[in-house]
Amino acid sequence: MDLGGKWVAALGGGAVSGFPDLGFDDSDWVPIEVPGHWGRVSELADATSVRYRHRFSQQPPAGGERRWLVFEGLLYQADVWLNGSYLGDVEGYFMAHQFDVTEAMAGRREHLLALELSCPARSSDVSTGHMLGSLGQAPELLPPGNPGGLWAPVRMDSTGEVRILELRVGTESATDRRAVVALQADLDVSRAGLVRMHTAIGNVDSVEVEHSGDHLLAAGLNHVEWRVEVPEPRRWWPHQLGDQSFYDVTVEVGTTQGGLSDRRRVRTGLRAVQMDNWQFSVNGVPMFLKGTSFGPSTPWWAEADEAGLRRDVELAKEAELNLIRAYGHVAPPALYNAADEAGMLIWQDLPLVGPFPRGNRDGATDCARAAVGTVGAHPSVIMWCGHVDPLGDSADPSSQQGVVRRLATHQRPSWNLSVLDRSIKRELERRDPTRPAVAYSGVLPHLPRLDGTDTHLWLGWKRGQERDLEQFAARWPRAVRFVSQFGAQSPPREMPLLSSQAWPDLDWAGLARSHGLNAAAMNHHVPPRDHTTLEGWQEAAWAYQAMLVRRHIETLRRLKYRPAGGFCQHFFADSHPAVSTALVDWQRWPKPAYEALAKACQPVIVVADRPPAELTPGEELSIGVHVVSDCREPIAGLHAEATLEWPGGSQTWSWKGTVGRDECVLVGTLHWRVPDASGPAALHLRLTGPVEASNRYDAVIFG
Repeated sequence: MDLGGKWVAALGGGAVSGFPDLGFDDSDWVPIEVPGHWGRVSELADATSVRYRHRFSQQPPAGGERRWLVFEGLLYQADVWLNGSYLGDVEGYFMAHQFDVTEAMAGRREHLLALELSCPARSSDVSTGHMLGSLGQAPELLPPGNPGGLWAPVRMDSTGEVRILELRVGTESATDRRAVVALQADLDVSRAGLVRMHTAIGNVDSVEVEHSGDHLLAAGLNHVEWRVEVPEPRRWWPHQLGDQSFYDVTVEVGTTQGGLSDRRRVRTGLRAVQMDNWQFSVNGVPMFLKGTSFGPSTPWWAEADEAGLRRDVELAKEAELNLIRAYGHVAPPALYNAADEAGMLIWQDLPLVGPFPRGNRDGATDCARAAVGTVGAHPSVIMWCGHVDPLGDSADPSSQQGVVRRLATHQRPSWNLSVLDRSIKRELERRDPTRPAVAYSGVLPHLPRLDGTDTHLWLGWKRGQERDLEQFAARWPRAVRFVSQFGAQSPPREMPLLSSQAWPDLDWAGLARSHGLNAAAMNHHVPPRDHTTLEGWQEAAWAYQAMLVRRHIETLRRLKYRPAGGFCQHFFADSHPAVSTALVDWQRWPKPAYEALAKACQPVIVVADRPPAELTPGEELSIGVHVVSDCREPIAGLHAEATLEWPGGSQTWSWKGTVGRDECVLVGTLHWRVPDASGPAALHLRLTGPVEASNRYDAVIFG
């Protein structure tokens, strides 16, 4: 039974004051739509706590029947009453919450559902310990407004004595001969006894594999694990490796005499994922991951634009990316469905961003369990990450002194690293042994194993210069195994606070406060004061962002598997008008950086060791030329050509040969003595043959 539609609501907070009671007068409460958000109701728009009431009719449960009140999604915490009886409290925005209301509904057909729902205002302050991640802790990513509300349907379910509270489905192994599906179920049993669990794997029209097993269960909560083999499976592949095939997995639980108590069905794809030293393989095939981060698409999840999410996934795919990081949040279902169908991979963060206060361990492990149950069946999800930036992000890793300070911080035991994040990782591995899980993100190599995780470098924006990456990689190779945050901000094509007439006296404080501008970084790298027009500053910011993104990706691809396993640019698209690192602005206009990323991510590219920006006559240079291929077969008959041009002269080198499958190869080295000249110099690279590619590097000779 769907309980959505018109409810009534009022401001919350303070004493309960009898509002859950059946006789309470709610005639002056305001109407509110469910699913929906109270921020869309003018009388409640500024609230952080709201009370809801809803009357409905339903016959009382029959003998042997159990009733379940299910909230498919709410933001963020709720205390719930039914017919005046307190059911309990729940916390968490992306998972379903359910209550056994069999007793509360007995003997009556008219019912009153009441709840007090609270959601904190968005803030970068994580001291409260709310697990909203980037949905609540990154105000620059989203437009103003509290996202609180019942964002997904509310319904009443009916079962027999056994309820499937949660079903988790994963692929333990998958070859062309067989796949092993690993299943876990949490069951709520009203009476101890023997139950039969039946699993069917196939599609809506035909069942290919069936499995049945009897289990002796105790009254209360029970946990059951089992495996099912699928012979000669149709495997799910990333889009660069193959097709996307799907199976329906149906689990039924009932009596051994055949009576049905409850049923769950999920769609999944059969594929196996491995990670070793931040290098990934899918179905046994190595993949260099080329990724980008998706932030929350909107604060109003009830209004999430499924077509818009699919469009963003397709834009990422068209740029030859193969990975999306769900940064600091569990996204609406539409993102995972779109990624499954497009053959895009997903790095799944839990909604924990920044250092957390003590006392959140149980809530965090519950969050990990719920994430596996909510999105774990999707084949696109290839890894879990428990905590983003658990130590914060302040030191400068581009300088020796900054690295030493940050390394020292990361060597010391902390409650976040040593207790909270280890507990989260254990829970993820226990609930889903089929995928790699990392405890945290953005932590540098540390004792005792001198191992770390992915790296948030931000060279050329928050710290250092964009040319520092090559030197940093040579000095700290472990720190570039997977660089998952880099980029530079740029403005959108248009937004209310960008006015040519007002230039340069824009509302810079407003742009920083509500639209994401990092004023210090922008003033350092693309100073607005250096430009006489708004359009000139926009063009300069777009050009700088495009150059940084392209050169970072080319450098990391040149380090393919030695040691880099991939990268993840940060962010892909804006959800509102913002000065941001996004490649696509709020109106879905691709900035020049989108095209630069697409060029750098082509299956085959030709790159060089980057020459210095400034050259001196007589300087001796040795510049390596490399071809990077993501192709699954060797490419023979390639011709690479490098031409250096300077005022008054030029010189050309060329090489022929074969590039192996999925590798980076040094095709040659050009040795050049900088001539006695002055002015611009350029290195042109050209690759011809079965595939074509080109590149260009600019410098200036100061004679």
